[in-house]
Amino acid sequence: MELQLLNNYHGNLLKKVESEYPVVKKATEIFNKSQSQFMDNMLTISQLTPARSARQCLAEIKKIKLAIEESFFKVKKNQILIGEKKVFISENSWEIELNKIEVAEMIAQNENIIDNVNGAVRKMSAFMAQYKNILERAEKEEFSEEDFEKDEERYHIMKAFEQGLNAARSRGGTIDEGNLIYLFQIGVSGTAAQMEIKIFLDSEIEYMKKKGMPPHSTQVDFLVGMADKYAGCAQKFAEFKGVTLLDNNSLVTRRITDG
Repeated sequence: MELQLLNNYHGNLLKKVESEYPVVKKATEIFNKSQSQFMDNMLTISQLTPARSARQCLAEIKKIKLAIEESFFKVKKNQILIGEKKVFISENSWEIELNKIEVAEMIAQNENIIDNVNGAVRKMSAFMAQYKNILERAEKEEFSEEDFEKDEERYHIMKAFEQGLNAARSRGGTIDEGNLIYLFQIGVSGTAAQMEIKIFLDSEIEYMKKKGMPPHSTQVDFLVGMADKYAGCAQKFAEFKGVTLLDNNSLVTRRITDG
């Protein structure tokens, strides 16, 4: 006796859903990815320097590539199992029925996997396009490991001041302990950083009195200015500790774009 999963009312609803589902399925294709390009470009690629942004793009591309490969092999294995189960011969009717159900299940799994892979391919394409844009903006054909290492001091100065400034906005103008430690570790005086941020916050108030709300670009300009002003601070602290910021002998000779 066949198990009846739905009563007549819901069975009729299911038939209606099945007839209309192809339109819905097509509409959902635009959402078969983890998040929007806006979130990828503004929140995932949130780094403040070109080399760091390029590195994040490459990391995301690699992650997507691995996911696509995993999906590819899953689909291939399912296809083999489907073929095997379709020719399975048994005297037990329940085994034959179970095989049919398992075949249907794996076919459905493959369809869902392929939908997700299609979304992943679009996501990878978008990250590749952004990587190319970053290279063009930096006026480079590619980034070497040396480029990335030399960019790190600038990135961390900007990041420390960014976090310190954000903390100060919610703390009456003072940098929090965590970011003071961060600044010390990269060779920037906490006292100097506190004064820089105070001066900037005061300048925002003056700006508002004269021109209205300050644009986002004023904060970006401040961070760029801090990176320019405190360039070399990490090198001096590294020399004090007896280490070098960059050991050229430990760099790979190929470019980081080689995979």
